[in-house]
Amino acid sequence: MSWIDIPASHVTFGVFTGSAAGATVAVAPADLTFLRYKLIGTDTAVVDFRIGKAFFHPTTAVITGITMELKVPFTCPYFPGLGAPNYFMDAGQSYSNDCVLVPDPGSPTHKPGYVAVLNESTHKVVLLISSIPGYSVNASQLGVVGAFGQVTFEVVHKG
Repeated sequence: MSWIDIPASHVTFGVFTGSAAGATVAVAPADLTFLRYKLIGTDTAVVDFRIGKAFFHPTTAVITGITMELKVPFTCPYFPGLGAPNYFMDAGQSYSNDCVLVPDPGSPTHKPGYVAVLNESTHKVVLLISSIPGYSVNASQLGVVGAFGQVTFEVVHKG
């Protein structure tokens, strides 16, 4: 199978639970420089992403993570034992991988992060981008961050 681009109109960005009340994130289509998936076999997908700049409002808000709800032709399995998505003790997160955070896009500064698939009872494909170590992807309080990475996970085909 070949790689398939996911258009910017097929992703909804949000902030993860535990972020500052009322905080928001915005990613312009031009700043979503790379988003694609590849199906491997019948039950596995790989998603690649590169976000040039994600802007937070307010700029000093604590942001526990950026969520990306993807509109794709497959869904994720739900694992009841993992519980609902929560930032405490990584509850409600299934498949994961390392990723890179760029706390000051345009600078040479990079930090470790992770990308995880959220355990959604609705079977939606929702990715979480968060920081390692630490609590906020906006720790620099600049109100902007870049990120790039890849995650592989189990999928269920829509019937």
